[in-house]
Amino acid sequence: MKVRLKFTKEGPVKFVGHLDTVRLFQRAIKVAKIPVAYSQGFSPHSLIYFALPLAVGMSSKGEYLDIVLEKEIEPEWVKDQLNQVLVDGIRICEIFRAPDIKDSLMSLVKAADYQVILPKREFPYLTCEILEKGLGQQQLLVEKKGKKGNKEIDIKPLILGTEVNEEEQAFCLKLHVLAGSEANLKPELVIKALLTDVQENHYFEITREELYAYDKEYIPLDHYGR
Repeated sequence: MKVRLKFTKEGPVKFVGHLDTVRLFQRAIKVAKIPVAYSQGFSPHSLIYFALPLAVGMSSKGEYLDIVLEKEIEPEWVKDQLNQVLVDGIRICEIFRAPDIKDSLMSLVKAADYQVILPKREFPYLTCEILEKGLGQQQLLVEKKGKKGNKEIDIKPLILGTEVNEEEQAFCLKLHVLAGSEANLKPELVIKALLTDVQENHYFEITREELYAYDKEYIPLDHYGR
């Protein structure tokens, strides 16, 4: 039996890297006495699989994890047991039986939703019109570092949808972009392309809100195969 978990990662724990997050879940599964299945061989490990690593410093409301269990068990029990022992900031908000398909969870990911908060105190010159004008260009060029040096790329084809809103203290940019092993757009690159004078000391907050599979249309992972 395989269950799929949707969980949040918010607050100080957002600064915990992906490998340490894996260890957090491995330890929580052990403490909660979840009957997880193990691989065969000389160095067996618990069969847990994450969807897409989250960048250090980025919050999320929509991360996913598959757990292979040794036996049939009520998914809600797994959720309740893990939520009792997981660290503050990580909380399982949904759990269900994973669809019976050969594709790995990571290979399913084709797109993602991000929310970028741009505080007005950091970007006093910014307006909705500036953001919308930049997003409306035919090309959105940005310099990207590579093994053979820097090169300019057009990230516009990787953007599936955008929304700009103004709040009292900040501008809110919502991005629906390609993500995963085939094509992956980091939201930081969008900000770099839109605001060419942005510096490392400029503060803005990024939250990943959802991950999507694709089957004729983009489908949130918590709806895929159900």
